[in-house]
Amino acid sequence: MTISLDERTTQDMTPGQRVATGLLADIESGQFKHGDQLPSEPDLQAAYGVGRAAVRSGLERLREQGKIVTVHGSGSFVVGPGRQEPPISASGRLVKDIRDGITSGRLKPGDQLPKEPELMDTYRLSSPAIRAALRELREQGLIHSQGRHGRFVGPEGTPVRRAPTKGEAIAETVASRIRAGRYRPDECLPGETMLAQEFGVTRKVVRAGLAVLRDQGWAHTVPHKGTFANKSDKWPKLVD
Repeated sequence: MTISLDERTTQDMTPGQRVATGLLADIESGQFKHGDQLPSEPDLQAAYGVGRAAVRSGLERLREQGKIVTVHGSGSFVVGPGRQEPPISASGRLVKDIRDGITSGRLKPGDQLPKEPELMDTYRLSSPAIRAALRELREQGLIHSQGRHGRFVGPEGTPVRRAPTKGEAIAETVASRIRAGRYRPDECLPGETMLAQEFGVTRKVVRAGLAVLRDQGWAHTVPHKGTFANKSDKWPKLVD
């Protein structure tokens, strides 16, 4: 942002007028284009050497002139000639993107939505803002939550297609090794520490993976000795 007003044109202006005039010059010169977000109030205070009240006064003047709109919680944005609609906020864009994805068929019933940290990074929103946006979609019956497994397209009861957890991924890999004969029946599987190092996870995640192997019938655990591969007659029924 550049302030290039002649001192003779600003000496009789109030601080608020000076802010408005400076920003208007930046808009008309093309430095700020339609849809661009203006600097934050603290940045404008520092740039113009004025207080918060003067910045707000200047922004209000620009709003009255139809040059900018302010979106609560997002900031002030430039609007082009003849366009008065406010640019969509980041949370509004998140809701719109998911809704459009569902409408277009790109997101199908049962598809898993990106995890919260990924959405925070993509939309530059806080965790509470992400949750509020997703809650809106959930209340509309467009998505539902399955606790720690995440959020999925469709209302409650929709069959889901989710990515495996890290523990499930470990179980799938070890099960494929058992099926291929890499671990023979009653052979002790690698220990928790070795598996944790191999897969780059914690021992807690490894234990979750071993629990899946036991539940599916691929392995059994002998206390204080380890986890051992099962014989094929105990493997899951649907095995090629």
